[in-house]
This record gives sequence, structure tokens and C-alpha cells, in this order.
Amino acid sequence: MTVSTLRLDLRVGDSPSPRERRRRLQTIMSKLRQHFNVSVAEDGRIDDPAQVSIVVAVVGKNRRETREILEHVVEAVDAYPRAELVNHVITEV
Repeated sequence: MTVSTLRLDLRVGDSPSPRERRRRLQTIMSKLRQHFNVSVAEDGRIDDPAQVSIVVAVVGKNRRETREILEHVVEAVDAYPRAELVNHVITEV
């Protein structure tokens, strides 16, 4: 069993209000949960209101499997038109 995490830093700067930014973030997180069967949570440590960070966790049989899933998550988030992927880091435990 392998546990891997992915930290995604996103810019959602065109959001007119914090409420709209939060709604967009919830949409992204919900789609990731449903499509990839992963755990997703917001990391509230970023000070810039236009930037958000989310953490994705996945458990799999081996490192290759978990890494492939997380790489697909990165591709899906990068393709999302209302958020810009600034940075991502995959960590394998």
C-alpha cells in the first residue's frame, strides 16, 4: 500500500468576490473527488486572496499507480479554464 499526496497551487484571480472564488474551488474539488476517487481538501495557508491551495490524497497498490492517478489529476486541473495552475508537488509516503 502506498499513500501519495499532491499539493496544487491555483490562481483564481478573476473571481469578483471571495464567495465566487470559494464556489469555483468547491466545483474543482467536487469534480476531482467524483472522477478520480481521491480525497481533496483546501489548504488555507496562502495569504494572497487570488491564490488558493488544495491537497489531494490517494491510496493505491504501489507507487506507480498512485503517481499515475495524481498526474491525471494535475492534467485535469491544468485543463480547467477558470483556474490557472501555478505549481504542483507530488509526495509519496
